Amino acid sequence: MLKILVEEDRILRLMQVLLDPSCSTERIAAFADFNSTDQSDFQGWLEQMRTLLPKLYPAQIVLFQTEEEMRSHLPDTDVLIVESSNVGVAELDLAKRLKIVQNFGQLHFNVDAKACAERGIEVLTLRRRTNIAMAEHTMTLLLSMAKRMPLISGLVTTDRLAQAGYPLRPYDKRHTAGANFGRIPQLKTISGMRLGLLGLGEIGYEVAPLANAFGMQVSYHKRSRLPTSIEESLRLQYLDVEALFAENDFVSVHIPFNEETTGLVNKKLLELMPHGSFLINTSRAQIVNEKDLIEVLQTGRIAGVGLDVMRQEPAAEDDPLLQFPQVLVTPHLGGASRMNGLNDAQEMLLRIQTYLS
Repeated sequence: MLKILVEEDRILRLMQVLLDPSCSTERIAAFADFNSTDQSDFQGWLEQMRTLLPKLYPAQIVLFQTEEEMRSHLPDTDVLIVESSNVGVAELDLAKRLKIVQNFGQLHFNVDAKACAERGIEVLTLRRRTNIAMAEHTMTLLLSMAKRMPLISGLVTTDRLAQAGYPLRPYDKRHTAGANFGRIPQLKTISGMRLGLLGLGEIGYEVAPLANAFGMQVSYHKRSRLPTSIEESLRLQYLDVEALFAENDFVSVHIPFNEETTGLVNKKLLELMPHGSFLINTSRAQIVNEKDLIEVLQTGRIAGVGLDVMRQEPAAEDDPLLQFPQVLVTPHLGGASRMNGLNDAQEMLLRIQTYLS
């Protein structure tokens, strides 16, 4: 039986559900429920996948949380699946049976590909559908705020326009066009506008080309600057964190949530944003200091905030952020269909199987 060592997160636990016969029925049931939104026959999907993976099923799946744990299991591991853990010479020297390192994403700065090649170990990557969907959702929030969708949806009758504060005053169409008959101000054309990406990981990497396609000027900040070749291919400008907030019309948060990033987006940074700018957060709510965000919203400095995450999910009815009409909130669904995650797993495992002798 193959031993597959997997970096533990809530998504990659699916490897255990799918491939390890010793997986608890409780975990299998939880995944069936989680995926039921889009895959009503999860058990049938499992059975179909197992028939497609005769070289991988059944397998011993070992989940690890720390790099120290990973190293302790490497000597008898056949396949290693990582998301952020470092795999370098020291780790590879321990891995006497290792055939494949699968990075759960398309960026693999954490894996020493040269050292793997020298040892005959395949390095595989995956462009995750879930990350593509998250980037699409980021752009949806951006476009919705630029076009003032939360504020103008349905304002197509005389009464609705008046109730919203836009009493109808028809244009003289003997001389002019009649477009924007509601006289809605402050509509943005995002071509030529500036987008700052706080963090440039898997999702930020997907957002950049979408923003480029709309004609936006894209900059980014992350702790470790990207190679020049990647900056040039994605048409990115590197800025320090204060400049990122001060010099962009939109700032979108794409950093992981941890102790270091908790409350990172605070009043100091928010008050650097230009008047009429927009903030987007599809990462984790705790990265943005909520109290500071509310205070800055009250000043009118920020024209809009797009959120796919809240501190409490579901949110309370009296959540202060829900009281601002310029705050657009969606219920943590940026990854879109659950089939994205299942199809990611299928593509990844089928490809791993092709490299097993």
